[in-house]
Amino acid sequence: MHPKSCFLLAAGLLVSTGAAAQQRQTFPGGAALMPEAQLEIALSGNDYLLTSFNLVGATRRYSTPGVEFGQFRVGYEHFWTTQWSGGATVRYVPQGNQGNGELLGLPGIVTPGLLVRHLSKAGPVSLGQRLGLEYALGNSLLGESQFYNRALVRLRLDAEHVFALNRISLRPRLAYEAAAYLRLQRDDEELKERFIDFGNLRGEVGVRLSPSFDLTPWVAFQTAYRNSLPFFDALGNQVSGGKVNYVTPAVGLDLRFTVGAAAAAPERQSLPTQH
Repeated sequence: MHPKSCFLLAAGLLVSTGAAAQQRQTFPGGAALMPEAQLEIALSGNDYLLTSFNLVGATRRYSTPGVEFGQFRVGYEHFWTTQWSGGATVRYVPQGNQGNGELLGLPGIVTPGLLVRHLSKAGPVSLGQRLGLEYALGNSLLGESQFYNRALVRLRLDAEHVFALNRISLRPRLAYEAAAYLRLQRDDEELKERFIDFGNLRGEVGVRLSPSFDLTPWVAFQTAYRNSLPFFDALGNQVSGGKVNYVTPAVGLDLRFTVGAAAAAPERQSLPTQH
């Protein structure tokens, strides 16, 4: 199947799955603010070593508004060809914020992961497909019973186009990522969970000012897909529970500094700041 057809098919499946919920709730308190600073070391070819740190401010889902540590991330990616690459990541998220990192509400304290990426073209538009496998470590690491170890798979689809304007370039991009827990077994009496557990729809415009610095403002809607026991009133009408989509708006600004001898190579293919 052509890469463009695969992209459109996967996008349709993700959107149709997410639209099946009966209720939609938006968390109060406005959008979460998520500024991030990145240091990318450009290696040979398109390979890179990345470290990043972000904060989450203006709203907190479980307590009073404030600013808190978001996540610290380290990653490495190797390109076998110009289209195929793979790598590894490790994310650290403090136990207090229950996953306020890339996806609000995603559990885990220390989360190692592996990824494989495919890049293709559809005319002037670049298409990306990123498949990641992660294992979120919680209670076994710090003894906190409310954080459970869980394996999850994450699929991200994105489309972008780069516009060159004199010495700078603009990179408008739209991406959707879905994350689902791996469920190999389920007890008969256990409540059936949703097919997708988290989703992240993100729009951005990257501004590349030089080979060593770019900034990317973005907005997103992050959704936690839940299924809980329904509750009914005296007339038999459902008043809560069941299938619910909890939506959290988010606004961010990524600042990326690129260093290394290969950073200014004209043939280098730089990824968006949402690696």
